[in-house]
Amino acid sequence: MQTIDTVVESLDKIIESARSSSSPLGYFPALYRRVTLKVNEAIQSSRFENGPRMEQLVVIFAGRYIDAYESYTRSGKCTQSWQIAFENEDTPSLTVLQHLLLGMNAHISLDLGIAAAEVAKNNPLDLKDDFNLINEILGDQINDTQRRLTRIFGPLGWFDSLLGSIDEQLSLFSLHYARDKAWTQMLELVTDGNNPESKIIPNRDKLVAQFSSKLIHPPKRLLRILLWLVRILERGRVKDRIDILAQ
Repeated sequence: MQTIDTVVESLDKIIESARSSSSPLGYFPALYRRVTLKVNEAIQSSRFENGPRMEQLVVIFAGRYIDAYESYTRSGKCTQSWQIAFENEDTPSLTVLQHLLLGMNAHISLDLGIAAAEVAKNNPLDLKDDFNLINEILGDQINDTQRRLTRIFGPLGWFDSLLGSIDEQLSLFSLHYARDKAWTQMLELVTDGNNPESKIIPNRDKLVAQFSSKLIHPPKRLLRILLWLVRILERGRVKDRIDILAQ
């Protein structure tokens, strides 16, 4: 995998496989594909200080998700963070939003810091402005995603007022907080070098998986009830929802 075009092709294959099998695992790549294309637009319009480096980051970053997906489908094994997202594919109580959050949690909270460290090498601070610019691009996509989710669950605005601001947190998950943690993880990895004894990644993987468990089983009873109501009132077939998130 060497270009953003090949990343999109790989995502298309995952999405189509999920559509064919009516798998909720198609929700996250459908969203991710749109975000990837928006970041590519920003690269092509020279919004980043270093476009080629950002393309490299996009490719490495996406590769971690695609590799995890392919490894799981082949052997059932991948990082803990992705394992919990994939193995809950058929959990009937999960909403579309929860499936998206599980993917975002694994990918941003674990994969992003690793990918950024690989790209930054020994000059991590040189990456910071471009890294932060992605926050703005993702923020724009959150608004668009909320509108799409409203087509799946009409009363989303009312539930938004009960669950918290989706604009800021996608209800349960703070995007900016996750990216800040990813930046910190990247600095730790760069500082640690290629130490084969390092526990930074496995320790982070464990913590991210633990948070995913809370996304699946929220500790607050009211939140569990609200999510249950969302789930039973969601409209459309799985493949229709994938199309809404992708198009």
